[in-house]
Amino acid sequence: MKTLILVRHAKSSWNDQTQRDIDRPLNERGRHDAPMMADRMLARGTQPQRIICSPALRTVSTAEIFATHLSIPNELIHMERQIYLASSGHLLHLLQHQDENIDVIMLVGHNPALTDLFNDLCESARLDNMPTCCVAELTFEVDSWARLEFGKAQLKQIDYPKKV
Repeated sequence: MKTLILVRHAKSSWNDQTQRDIDRPLNERGRHDAPMMADRMLARGTQPQRIICSPALRTVSTAEIFATHLSIPNELIHMERQIYLASSGHLLHLLQHQDENIDVIMLVGHNPALTDLFNDLCESARLDNMPTCCVAELTFEVDSWARLEFGKAQLKQIDYPKKV
């Protein structure tokens, strides 16, 4: 079985209009929500073996906060440039080429691609919009990442900061 944890980056700042989108940092709410969500994930016993994120500052910061709270070494965070502007299909292709010895991967990315990927992978649940710092855990009854297909995921759990 393979497990994919989709995480939308935590809330970011729009304060500096001269800043490039890729360089936007987390805002105060994002810096609060990311550790909280990582701790909630830890309490459920979910432990990624690899974290993949886009090179955008807000996704790298989110990934690093999760890694710290989950006691994952930063060497296990892999930045993939293609995630930044990826489509759902591009993300699936990226996942299909992951190391077969890894069973649990966390993908930290952006909307609309993450919401699209969630909806394409999991036919049993639908999202209109994946909120910032949302954590969705999907399982696949496959022994190889190469065998991931749209429509074959089972939703194990979904959590987000405003969920009570």
